[in-house]
Amino acid sequence: MKKFLLMLIAVAALAPAAVRGAEEPVITRGELKDKILLYLPNRVMDLLDIFSLNIGVGPVAEARLMATRYCDVGAGIGLSAKLYKDFNRQYGLGLEEGWYWSFIFVSEEQYALTESLGSVKLYSENRTGVPMPDTNTYDFFDGKRDFLAIGGSLGLLVDGNLYLHPMEWLDLGLGFLLIDIKNDDYIMDDFR
Repeated sequence: MKKFLLMLIAVAALAPAAVRGAEEPVITRGELKDKILLYLPNRVMDLLDIFSLNIGVGPVAEARLMATRYCDVGAGIGLSAKLYKDFNRQYGLGLEEGWYWSFIFVSEEQYALTESLGSVKLYSENRTGVPMPDTNTYDFFDGKRDFLAIGGSLGLLVDGNLYLHPMEWLDLGLGFLLIDIKNDDYIMDDFR
């Protein structure tokens, strides 16, 4: 396990150099200054990114347990106004509506987030069969939902869900070494 983690860290460290080209430095002096000045705030944000917690009210009934979209069991139907602290730094309010069912890797859903305030992103999912991670909804950097999420939801008139995000755990761990695989660390230009 230790060898696997060391290999994963080495690959994550070398990947930016391979993408940028060998002649360009892996990190510039300005980027290094930003990483040092914003080290603590970025680690706090990475820590907050490792989970989602959404709470809502409305005519809704649902129960779900999920260990990625490939291992998902549950069903739900209804309309719910929710307070979001969600994947990819989505914070705010939203209105979800529709229905879904899933059993292991086969599922069907007509579900949408139709209204939102804050940084919550709208989406619509109309799908039958096996979910695919290559859709825009599940994009690692800008997706509305996390394909690899682990957790669940439960509700009857009041509903809530809690999910952990494994890749965000990796981003947090590598962040302590100044490696940002999620490319979501703040830089000084973000505050100008």
